[in-house]
Amino acid sequence: MKKSFLLLLTFFLVNTLFAQDIRIEKPILSGLSTLQSPLWGDDVIVSNFEPIGPITSVRANTGTIYVAINDTLATSNLGIIIMQSTNLGVSWSLFGTGINTRAKFAKLKFVSTGTAGDSLYLFMQYGSNVYCWNFRNASFKPVGYGGILSTFDVVGASSGALYYFYDTLPTAVKRYSSINGGASWINRGNITSSGVKPKICISAGDSLILNYYGPVLADTATSVIRAARYMQSSPGTLTSSGFQDVATENVAKTEFMSVIYNGNVWFVYTTGTTGGINIKGRKSIDAGTTYGTAIDIAANPNVDEYWFDIKYYSGGFDLSYYSDSLQTGPPTNNTDKIMYSYSILSGSTFGTATQVSENPPSWSANNYIPTLCEIPPSDAGIAWIGNTGTGKKVFWDRFSAVSNIGNQNEIVNSYSLSQNYPNPFNPITKIDFAVSKSGFVSLKVYDLLGKEVATVLSRNLNAGKYSVDFNASKLSSGIYFYSLESNGFKDVKKMMLIK
Repeated sequence: MKKSFLLLLTFFLVNTLFAQDIRIEKPILSGLSTLQSPLWGDDVIVSNFEPIGPITSVRANTGTIYVAINDTLATSNLGIIIMQSTNLGVSWSLFGTGINTRAKFAKLKFVSTGTAGDSLYLFMQYGSNVYCWNFRNASFKPVGYGGILSTFDVVGASSGALYYFYDTLPTAVKRYSSINGGASWINRGNITSSGVKPKICISAGDSLILNYYGPVLADTATSVIRAARYMQSSPGTLTSSGFQDVATENVAKTEFMSVIYNGNVWFVYTTGTTGGINIKGRKSIDAGTTYGTAIDIAANPNVDEYWFDIKYYSGGFDLSYYSDSLQTGPPTNNTDKIMYSYSILSGSTFGTATQVSENPPSWSANNYIPTLCEIPPSDAGIAWIGNTGTGKKVFWDRFSAVSNIGNQNEIVNSYSLSQNYPNPFNPITKIDFAVSKSGFVSLKVYDLLGKEVATVLSRNLNAGKYSVDFNASKLSSGIYFYSLESNGFKDVKKMMLIK
């Protein structure tokens, strides 16, 4: 007992000592190549360097997209950098400050609060310490807790409140809340004395779902996964609505998380071990009160599917994951893939997955889980660590940017936008256009009220003729308009979707 106490005390003191050195600093470029943002196929380079730890992403209410990276190569003084894009990921630049500790962080997570997501925070775990950084106003605070922390999760509410759940050694799950942007933490709650690995999600209406292992077995990953439901009764205060088991299979269930929107919940988790890892899901249509039977979301033979992320948008749910062929030798674009799929709000399954990556991912102990970022109204972007053949970089691509753009390699003298075909269509149609001068090209879709409903194309293109497939699976039947803009040219045409 005395030896165990001394080990825990030493662990706590070492982490406390390291914690004192963590601070915000301006980046000092390393002198290495700092090239960012060229196209690599259809993938865009976010950072030219391989991270030493995790990444995370978020979109601000201004439209700016941020990707935080546990990186020690881009600068000579930082361990966490933030890359930013104001044009949907077409190009990226380095944010003006970062975190100085040049070591591997266990977890990074962006969180937004407020009805419009106007406050942004980056939470980070280093050792057993967690910090909250409002990077746009330079506020940086440790997150207070009792006990030696193992892992954490956090969400932001429309009220501006932050809800922080964590587990402490050996097996206890607890929570705090903050109503002042992480400056202080209140309303401590003890969830369970036999649980680990809390994962939480929150709806636009501030309903919250907690998942965790419990009771904890000797082989933690085979433990039952539970779900707890909460409702925000006032900013910083949660009211419990009950607990239940949601995954009871006696197999390894290494990853899990829920997502909730408008009363619809998807609980998604992995089953199996190397050589047989699949992604499963259970759907609830009553805010998590009851769930349907488990279905296979990604269960393809001869590949492992894991490292998933899932988010909601106004019409449903987006899902990304890593498809790993377990091949011998380096990964290729045909063997290892970042995949994207979605389920409409009322759906009970996910659609056929689409490959996003042209630079293959690969497994790493550095926690290289791809990060999914919603881009309203109907697009999604994914950042991941991909292989180039000579090294690894951080890449970005969007679902709408992988919709089969083809260049017919013809010389053109004028801009043009052709009528889509087929028309009417369901749900895919082809749009041909021509640009006579290299530059930025935007192709967007609008409804009858003039509201933008999809960005088909938003990138730099060389002069030439192009053909792009537009997938309207997320839209309802009706008349829509598509608009092409480039170098001062603009044209609009009408199309009809019939489902």
